[in-house]
Amino acid sequence: MNKVTQTSPEFMPDKIDLNLYRVFSQVYHHQSITLAAEQLDVTQAAVSGSIKRLSQLCGQDLFIRNGRGIIATHYAHQLMEQLLPSLEVLEGLVENTKVFDSNTSHLQFTVLAFESITDQLLPHTLRLQQQGNPLITFKDQNTNETQINEALFAQQADLAIDITDSRDSTLIYQPLATDEIVLICRQNHPRISGPVSTEQFFAEQHIKLNLTRANASIVDFYAENNLSNRKVVAECKVVAECNSLLSLISLVAQSDCIGACSKSLAYKYQQAFHIQIIDMPVKINPIQLSLIWHRRQQNNPAHKWLRQTISDIYQQHIQANYTNHSK
Repeated sequence: MNKVTQTSPEFMPDKIDLNLYRVFSQVYHHQSITLAAEQLDVTQAAVSGSIKRLSQLCGQDLFIRNGRGIIATHYAHQLMEQLLPSLEVLEGLVENTKVFDSNTSHLQFTVLAFESITDQLLPHTLRLQQQGNPLITFKDQNTNETQINEALFAQQADLAIDITDSRDSTLIYQPLATDEIVLICRQNHPRISGPVSTEQFFAEQHIKLNLTRANASIVDFYAENNLSNRKVVAECKVVAECNSLLSLISLVAQSDCIGACSKSLAYKYQQAFHIQIIDMPVKINPIQLSLIWHRRQQNNPAHKWLRQTISDIYQQHIQANYTNHSK
């Protein structure tokens, strides 16, 4: 793309096809003509043509070659910063004015959530579907914050339930629930019956739950102090490390190892797996879950229903059960 007369974003032409902004937004976000074309369901040539036209109208290159791909120019970053609030309003206008009735709607929603969250929510959302409400599907998002943001921006998911501390300006974060981490072991454990001391905690062998995103165990991730002295099973007949809380519970129930688990899930499976639930002998920070969605969905009636439904399930079923066990 060749530069023409330089123009700053605040002096852009008044009459421009709004679709050019939409194409620009997709290319900017994906940093790819190909991915933007797939998202918009148009040809790469159409996307390239739109970007070329907008560049000419702005009098500036918006993207430049970088190896086999492209990167946004400084001008494009400035332009996107000014356009973002207006784009969010425009994208949400049509959806926000639609009337939504959960009893007649054929919409389907996609929610990104950890396996342990899906395990607790799915029975309730399926029950709602059987009563005539929209289908809510869950996808396990063993991904990083960037990939979650990407999915929400590209509308590949409607909502995410996550523990992320990041704060992307295009997303809204709403606290959903607080959980805590407890120690679990089998009921007939040869050395444990009731509270565990710090010394015993470090002496026992552990089944380790990995957080793939943080490259750490769930205990290490939330611990206030360094727990590197803890032994992790290296040579035994059961798997020492896993990425699933349900697998961890099952492995603990079949061995003399101990493990760490969210309190709400531990109580759900306490009787089925015959496990003891014990307070952690070391200081562990609570788990704070949040609902996360793109700003364009803020006033969308259907999306409001989705957020309220998930919140109600947590308050009426999961959180209520958790609170009862905490007393």
